[in-house]
Amino acid sequence: MDNKKDWSSEKKIKYIIELQDKGLSRKDIAVEFGYTRVDTLDRLMKKYGYEKIDGKFTLNVEDNCTTSSHKTDISIVRDNYPPYGGQLLESFDVQNKLLNIVNNYDKLMHVINNFDSVEDNCPIDVIEVKSGLQIDFKKSEAIKTTIRVDKDIWDDFSDLCKDKYKHLNKHDLISKAFIEFRDKYK
Repeated sequence: MDNKKDWSSEKKIKYIIELQDKGLSRKDIAVEFGYTRVDTLDRLMKKYGYEKIDGKFTLNVEDNCTTSSHKTDISIVRDNYPPYGGQLLESFDVQNKLLNIVNNYDKLMHVINNFDSVEDNCPIDVIEVKSGLQIDFKKSEAIKTTIRVDKDIWDDFSDLCKDKYKHLNKHDLISKAFIEFRDKYK
C-alpha cells in the first residue's frame, strides 16, 4: 500500500477532493490517509487555502486587490478540458494571480490602451549604462590580415569573447587591444 503521507501536497489535495466527490466524509478521508484525527486533515487543507463549508472542503480564494475593501470568496470550478483546466489551475498561487488580473481588468486595459499615447506625449530618455570594456575609438575601414597567435591564448580569448563580450565584434576587441598596447608601450 502506498504511504499517502509521503505524497506531494498537490497529489494529496487532488486525492482528497476526489474522495470527497465520491461522497466520503472528512472522517473517512482522514482514516484513508492514516490520520488519527480529523483536525489533522482539516489543518492540511486549510494550509492550502481550503475551508470547510457544510462539511466539505472548498477552495477559498480572496481578492488581494489593494483598491478593494471587500473580500470575495470564490469556489473554483475544476474544468478537465485543456487548456482551461488541469493541474495549472489547481495551484492556489496561480488562481490568486488570475483572480487579481480579472478584478483589475479595467485598470489593466486602461494602461494598455493608453500606453502608446503616454509614450508619445512623454518621451523617455534612455540612459545607457556602460560597464566593463568600452569600444570608443574612431573607426576606419577594416582590413583583413593574417597573424600568428599562440593557440592557448587564442582559445582563451575566443572563450572570453563568447562568454562575456558576445555583443562585440572580435575585430573591434583586437583593435582595442592593439590601441591599449600602443598607448602603454609607445
